[in-house]
Amino acid sequence: MTQYILRRLLQSIPLLFIISFILFAFTNALGDPLAVFAESRQRPSAAQREQMIRRLGLDRPLMEQYVTWLVGNDWQLIDVNGDGSEMVPGTRMGVLRGDFGISFVTRRPAWTRIDERLPATLTLMVPSYLITLILAIAVGVYSSIRQYTFVDNLITGASFFFYSMPIFFIALMVIYIFGVQFTHWGLPALPIGGTGDGSFGDLLVHMLMPVFCLVAIQLAGYVRFIRSSMLEVLGQDYVRTAHAKGISERNVVQRHALKNAALPLVTLVGLDLPFLLAGAVVTERIFAWPGMGRLFIESFERADIPVMMAILMLLCATVVIFQLLTDVVYTWFDPRIRYR
Repeated sequence: MTQYILRRLLQSIPLLFIISFILFAFTNALGDPLAVFAESRQRPSAAQREQMIRRLGLDRPLMEQYVTWLVGNDWQLIDVNGDGSEMVPGTRMGVLRGDFGISFVTRRPAWTRIDERLPATLTLMVPSYLITLILAIAVGVYSSIRQYTFVDNLITGASFFFYSMPIFFIALMVIYIFGVQFTHWGLPALPIGGTGDGSFGDLLVHMLMPVFCLVAIQLAGYVRFIRSSMLEVLGQDYVRTAHAKGISERNVVQRHALKNAALPLVTLVGLDLPFLLAGAVVTERIFAWPGMGRLFIESFERADIPVMMAILMLLCATVVIFQLLTDVVYTWFDPRIRYR
């Protein structure tokens, strides 16, 4: 197992370099990163703009820009307005040295912006995902052992309904009902945006609607997935043999069926967990939640390349790590699996 883990880690290094180059090429083609300087108090002249292009290395070939982004070099400040009132960094320090550069928008390190937004994203995404998993396993297993009953048909219909609904529609309907109509009915309305005043109780109240939206949209897909996986396992010969031996229904489901049906679920969880760090772009935008998804959209709209690349590379690295952890977890669910 140790040799397998080391081999996978070594294989992931060139993979991350290839991914980083593709992402770097795409993000640099999104727009003009100097457009953000037009929002300054005094727009840079053509000569100053040309100077910034040279200092940032934007006039160099793409591969040379990529190498500079990786290894970096010494940086110097650029006088945007020509009077020393606004100085911005020139070149970047280098990703391999742990520095993704300076945000073009806030003139602060890219990792600082991520550090500010990541706690809010985890506060929202982790409880949503845990609730989704717990409910999905319970509802999916119950639906599979009550196949084609009224409850199973009801669960299937509700799953298809929520799975087909776009997240922004669910979010707007939730806001309309719990944030608007509740006031007309004389009930206390839920806050429709932000994170509150910083207290734990107020934070929980502000989390109710975005968490409900995330759980509703994720739960539908997970329930369908677990139900189909359980039905496939419940039809196997060893399950029928367990029933023939007189083993109770609960033991058959828990000890035999669920553990074997969990292998595909582990794969799905391993693919989804890294995206918890990326946040929920639409949900965070609608509910004004200051998380990573909202930060990525803001950076995308303003061509803030250092912040975008920092978010994307964080996501890529976590995907590689969690895929390796998923392979390790496989051996716990199925002792027959061995890696060499």
